[in-house]
Amino acid sequence: MFEMNPYQLPDADLQHWIMLLVAGVLGFIIGYIIRQATIRQLEAQLYTTENLVEDCLKANLNREETVILQRISARAHELNFTRIGLATRAEADDLKEINGIGPFFEKKLHSLRIYTFRQLASFTTEDVQKLSDIIELFPDRIERENWIGQARALYRQKYSV
Repeated sequence: MFEMNPYQLPDADLQHWIMLLVAGVLGFIIGYIIRQATIRQLEAQLYTTENLVEDCLKANLNREETVILQRISARAHELNFTRIGLATRAEADDLKEINGIGPFFEKKLHSLRIYTFRQLASFTTEDVQKLSDIIELFPDRIERENWIGQARALYRQKYSV
């Protein structure tokens, strides 16, 4: 009978090249889609891992901050509260209004039960030195930044004394 040999067709080489090209393009497209899916999956894992690392760092910082505040709080008895005066957290002034007192220094002062401008305004030189030692400041920072003078001015301004 008759035989059909695909290699004997006049355009057999062209058909082979077309099939090879189509297979290559399909392989490229499938590989690209799979690669994009893998990239999205890895980015999601990276995002999750970065959040976990950030949470761990925050927890570690909070732990260190807590240890520092506990260490400071344990020395609160060294201050003379009969002269300085007592205050509660409910009476607290925003001590950050004093230049040189940031959020962490305010927390340190609160851990010593110092909440108001009136209390800071009552400090003597001896109290300032003791406070510098307790909250672990450079010895002359409170005087240099004039915390006591600023506290007196803010107290007068607040209560028009």
